[in-house]
Amino acid sequence: MARAPLKTTHSRSKRSLRPAGQPLTGSISRMVMSRPAQTAYYVIGTAGLAALAVALIGPKRLEREVINPLRGAIEPQAEKLWADSKPLREQIAGLFTAASPTGRERLVRSFQSWIGHFHAT
Repeated sequence: MARAPLKTTHSRSKRSLRPAGQPLTGSISRMVMSRPAQTAYYVIGTAGLAALAVALIGPKRLEREVINPLRGAIEPQAEKLWADSKPLREQIAGLFTAASPTGRERLVRSFQSWIGHFHAT
């Protein structure tokens, strides 16, 4: 006995599930190559290398042969720079103290713009 083929009452839509525009791979590649993602890669890579160094040579040897010599070379320069910048820090603090609330907002925007300028270069 031959069976008759079953009929379906609904037809398949030919529309794509993805929205019109760029394909999904384009948006994923933009996310993967974005500035925040690259920063995360650097942080994760640096942490991994540090963990590998500690695992290979041991924490005491790492501190004795790497960290202490670096600290001895960097700390005096950092302290000197901090001391040399004291007049400038006091001047900036005085600007904020003397400014009115709206003046403070303008100062903040000005400093943010100034910092952004140096960050971009």
